Amino acid sequence: MSEHVQCPNCGSLKIKTKSKIKSYAYIPRPMGPRIWALNVFAFVGLHFLLLLQLMYVFHINLGLAGVIVAIFAGLILWSKGARSRLFKRQYLDHIPVDGVYRHDCTLCQYHWVWHTGTPKPEIHIRPELIMQGAERIWGKKRARRPSL
Repeated sequence: MSEHVQCPNCGSLKIKTKSKIKSYAYIPRPMGPRIWALNVFAFVGLHFLLLLQLMYVFHINLGLAGVIVAIFAGLILWSKGARSRLFKRQYLDHIPVDGVYRHDCTLCQYHWVWHTGTPKPEIHIRPELIMQGAERIWGKKRARRPSL
């Protein structure tokens, strides 16, 4: 659950939640900008490798280190970016489908259970319950505090 949970009894946002998720749905999503950037860098790296090979063929010497760096950069970038695009690797998001969420309100001590796929309970704002719960919690904290 990504949004804040509100108590249907008093309207408080001071909620403790325990969840038990039984299964997930895996939904494919398109490749993000990171993968596209890796594809572009792989493309540029391979062209840089080809450019170095042409320089080698035409006897323009950049040194052995330049060729080795170009080869490894092209291969690493190709393996990270373009390979996943070529083989249509799926990137999956998992979304909880069959989950049970147990909520406990700390102010009014109301307990309720919500299952995914069911409508959320109707919320009733009761300021008097919120005030009583806040005073009860404040009294407990004050009682624990050592007196001077």
